[in-house]
Amino acid sequence: MSKGVEKPLVNHIFLTSNGEYVTNVLKLCERITLQQKRVLLITHRQSSFVSNLESNPFGMLALDMTVCPVDDVESAPVTIIRLFDQMVLPDIIIFDMHSIIWSMLQRPVMQQCSTDKLVRNIAKCSAAFTNYLGMVRESKQCKMSLNPARVDTLVIMPQESYPLTPAQFQLLIDLYFYDNECSTNFSQISTSIGAAQGFK
Repeated sequence: MSKGVEKPLVNHIFLTSNGEYVTNVLKLCERITLQQKRVLLITHRQSSFVSNLESNPFGMLALDMTVCPVDDVESAPVTIIRLFDQMVLPDIIIFDMHSIIWSMLQRPVMQQCSTDKLVRNIAKCSAAFTNYLGMVRESKQCKMSLNPARVDTLVIMPQESYPLTPAQFQLLIDLYFYDNECSTNFSQISTSIGAAQGFK
């Protein structure tokens, strides 16, 4: 390995959603914020994720957490990139891609459009997220050059099938999230993030 400042390792984790993922993610957010870490959730406004957070007995104010509502996949690029200048940079980013794309697929006009157009829209949303994450990494590393910061990212993906072929969907994954560790075991994910962030 070359000498100089080492590049910080970053875990990108895909979590296949299931009936318990909202509860599990909320518990993970609570655990992270209890360690004085900041959490950013990027999700669709009307998702059950946000509803569950708002009904959290601890209250969102008790958690050092920001929820960024993204109404649709087309607005996601502008919304996500705009975050960079508007908030304190997080330690953990949870990107609920499931709710954003699901909302797009429910619209009749999108159900009638070609698969290629769907792929392009999903790709735009993915690209915006990875661009934002890149800026967060750069900024945090500049501010903490003596102790490079980590940003862990949890990307929540659905089990429901998209109107895409497996090959098309895999292409999107490879283009934007090629270096990610994939897992559907939430306990394993939670342990990995905890170790990366330096707490038990």
